[in-house]
Amino acid sequence: MKFKKYYIVADTREQFKNESQKSNHIYNDHPSKDSILYLTEQLTRTGYPVEFFGGVEQLITAYQQKKIFHETLFLNFSDGLTQESRKAQSAILLELLGVPYTGSDALSMLMAGNKAYAKQLVEKEVNTPHSMLVFKNEKISSDLKFPVLLKPNREGSSLGIFQENICHDFNELYHQLPILLAQYREILIEEYIPGYEITCFIIGNKGNYFLTEPLICECDGVQYFDNFVFGLEEKANRRRKEYLARNILEHVQVENIRQTAQFIFETLNMRDFARVDFRLQKNGKLYFIEINGNAVISKTSEIGIISKELNIPFGEIVENIIIAATKRLNN
Repeated sequence: MKFKKYYIVADTREQFKNESQKSNHIYNDHPSKDSILYLTEQLTRTGYPVEFFGGVEQLITAYQQKKIFHETLFLNFSDGLTQESRKAQSAILLELLGVPYTGSDALSMLMAGNKAYAKQLVEKEVNTPHSMLVFKNEKISSDLKFPVLLKPNREGSSLGIFQENICHDFNELYHQLPILLAQYREILIEEYIPGYEITCFIIGNKGNYFLTEPLICECDGVQYFDNFVFGLEEKANRRRKEYLARNILEHVQVENIRQTAQFIFETLNMRDFARVDFRLQKNGKLYFIEINGNAVISKTSEIGIISKELNIPFGEIVENIIIAATKRLNN
C-alpha cells in the first residue's frame, strides 16, 4: 500500500479551556496549533505531502458527507473532545471512514487510557503499584498502606493531579477524595512509589522498533522523588526538565526500561507509537505507572527532546511513525 497524501488529525489546545490556575498559557491534554504547524512543516521538509485535516468534528463531517479518500494515510494525533471515552473517538471515526491511520485502534486506546485496567493486564509480569478504583466517596479498606496518590483514572497530562493528592493518612485521603470525585467520576487510589520519574517513548511495532528511548525527569534540580509528583501545575508551568536516561542511569537499567516498555506496548496491543511512564527505585525495581497511546508530538515534548539530544531532525524521527504504520498496513 502506497500513499500519495497524508492528513494530520488533531484537536488543538486552543479549542479547550485552560486547566491550569497558575499558567498564563493554555494547558490541557492537546497539542497546540503551533505544534501542529511545526509538525506539518517538518514532515513536508522530509518529503511528505502533509496537510492538517482537523479533528473529531471534521471527521464527523467527512463521515456524514460520505467522503472517499484514495491513497491517503491519516496521522492520528487527536485526543478527542471532552467526553470520558474521548481518546478513542478519532480512531472510531477513522474506522467508520474506512481509511488507514497511524496509531493504536480504538479498543487499545481505551484500555491504555484506563490506568487501572492497563495495569491489571500486565501486573503478572511487571511491577505495578497496589491500587484500588473508587467511584464514590466510600469507606476505604483499613489495610490501605500509606502514602498513596490519588489520580483521575482516565485522564492524561496530569489533569487532576496536585501535590495535595499525595495522602499520608486517612484524614488527608478523606479530605482530598471528595474534591476529585466532584470533577472526575473514577479515582484511582494508588500506592505512592518513591523513585526516579521515567518516561519512555516508543516508535515501531513488535519485531521492528525504530526507537525505544527512556528519559529521566527533573524538577528544580531534583531527580529522585520521595514525596513529590509531577502534577498539572508543574507541567503547565514547565518546571519539568527531561534528559536522556542513558546519560544518567546504568546501561542495564536503561535496557530493562526499554524491554519492559516494549512488553507493555505489545501486551496492550498498541501500534506505531506510545509513551510509557515508570518509577525506578534506587534498588533497581521498576514500576509501571501508565501508558499514553497518543502522546503529544511537539518540539518541546519527549520526542522533541529526543530529537535534540540525539541530533536527529525532528521530521526524521516522526517519519518513523509513518514508516511503522505503512509496514504494519502492508503486512
